[in-house]
Amino acid sequence: MNQNEVNKGRTSKQTLFDSEIPTRLNPPSSRLQPSIPTRIGPEAPTRLNAFSTGSKKSVQPVKSTFWLWTIWMVFGVLVIATGVALFFYFRAVSFVNATLGGHNAPSLLTAVASPTAAKVLVQAEVAPVVVLPTFVPRPAITATPDNTPAIVQRIRRGERVSVLVLGYGGKGHDGAFLTDTILLITYDPAHKAVSMVNIPRDFYAFIPYGGSKIGFWSKINAAFSFIVENNVASAQLSPRYRYSDDNTKIDAAANLTKDIVEEITGIPIDYWVTFSFDGFRRLIDAIGGVDVVVDTTFDDYEYPANDNPEIDASYKHIHFEAGPNHLNGERAIEFARSRKSSQDGNDFNRSKRQMKVVQAVKEKLIRPDLLFKTLSIMDALQGNMRTSLSFSEARGLTDYFRTNEGAAKINNVLFISQILSSNFLYDSTSAATGYILIPQAGQGNYKDIQEWLQLGLNAPELRYENMKVQVQNASGLWKYGSSVSESLQTTGFEVLPSIWANPSSVTTILDYTKGKARYSLRTLSGLFPAATIKTGERTAEGGPDLVVVLGQDYAEPTATPVPPKRVTPSGFNTATKPSSTPRVAVTSPPASRP
Repeated sequence: MNQNEVNKGRTSKQTLFDSEIPTRLNPPSSRLQPSIPTRIGPEAPTRLNAFSTGSKKSVQPVKSTFWLWTIWMVFGVLVIATGVALFFYFRAVSFVNATLGGHNAPSLLTAVASPTAAKVLVQAEVAPVVVLPTFVPRPAITATPDNTPAIVQRIRRGERVSVLVLGYGGKGHDGAFLTDTILLITYDPAHKAVSMVNIPRDFYAFIPYGGSKIGFWSKINAAFSFIVENNVASAQLSPRYRYSDDNTKIDAAANLTKDIVEEITGIPIDYWVTFSFDGFRRLIDAIGGVDVVVDTTFDDYEYPANDNPEIDASYKHIHFEAGPNHLNGERAIEFARSRKSSQDGNDFNRSKRQMKVVQAVKEKLIRPDLLFKTLSIMDALQGNMRTSLSFSEARGLTDYFRTNEGAAKINNVLFISQILSSNFLYDSTSAATGYILIPQAGQGNYKDIQEWLQLGLNAPELRYENMKVQVQNASGLWKYGSSVSESLQTTGFEVLPSIWANPSSVTTILDYTKGKARYSLRTLSGLFPAATIKTGERTAEGGPDLVVVLGQDYAEPTATPVPPKRVTPSGFNTATKPSSTPRVAVTSPPASRP
């Protein structure tokens, strides 16, 4: 074969190869789709893009689909998040409008007016003109405004804050809006003390629904229901107690009850809270139950089987063992409402139990895990609770008590139960209302009650320990027995009648409490600095806890030791309207349970 034939063969093969390149690089689409993944692998888009745009069109939709799904997923998450946010927002708004911000009528206790400004003005008009040397004033320092709610500012200053708690059965209950729970709670941040005063449901009081002289005498638990159940036309109500809807009706009823409690106790009330027992039951279940210590084992065989006797008028047996108990909502209500027990019955013991439940709820509400139960708590309270505390005040308190300063003031506080019982009240009856309780000082006379409560507020530590003190006069001088007893009573002690004792040269304090009277001993040591403290065993039941034996070394102080007077909240004094003011009853009392 010559060279020309060889060249001719090479030329024909090259021509054949060149003619096959377009077919190999650009096969029909039917052949490309199944062959690309297996023949050229994942790098196909890179290789093909170098030769042809046909392969680029076939791969691009994969990227478009991925980003489309990503956008849809992000959009879906945003929609869900927005829906959840709107749900919580409107749920919170609904709860706030129905529960917080109730109208709180100003206190009827007299405000203290100060004429200082007027006196200064008169003096400035007649004062001689004095020429002072010229000087360059320093630039004024602008104080940083405090935007925290007034209630938080008062707590920071150590001022007392008081809240009236009203509990009623609610719709479907016998006596649905009779306030069977009336507690006046006073928080004293300066002493880290919470004082709880019970007002018995059968306390006989004047209900001034039309003003200070227009109303009727009845049990105090009828005041709230009188407004809520429309017992009188709106025009006959005092402007303080008029309403426009169901929410403001609750406000008016709470303000009427608040005014009566203020007159009885002489204590200005800053806020009020109302709740139905069903709401309280559901609240306790929502927070996981409460822990209380039952003082006395008791049985009640006459506890209502149903709150509404029209459904079931029978009774059931409830039993509580002394000691620590964990109570769900139903058991807590039974514990707080039982009043027919032979071991722990009557309204006074029931008030003690109610205070225990309130304290137990407080311990649960300050726990940090409460946030996860917010919705359950709102569901339990909405429609069942209303308070005059505004949303900003509630939020401000919550934020403050989460700080170190606020937590220090709310943790380890003293809970002091001040029970109005036979010490100030006696049993009686009324033709219209049956069994009632009247002050021992006389109907409408609350002076002794107010003085006793004020002593408890001034010396909460002494009221917390509640020690009985007796003076034994061994000085040889008759007058010291009575004068020292009166001084101790003024200080805040519960004092037993003084007695004579064998003469002694030194003053001694005898402690029979086995270390349980820390505050009381500290106070007595301040009053009798030269006295020696001795411990001993109690010789008789019901006797004194602490004894002050006045020796011949005792010298009566030049001034009777009286605890310093405390400023009452909001600038109000504790004066009340004279109980002898004539009042006109213009309507018959509403029905009230015996």
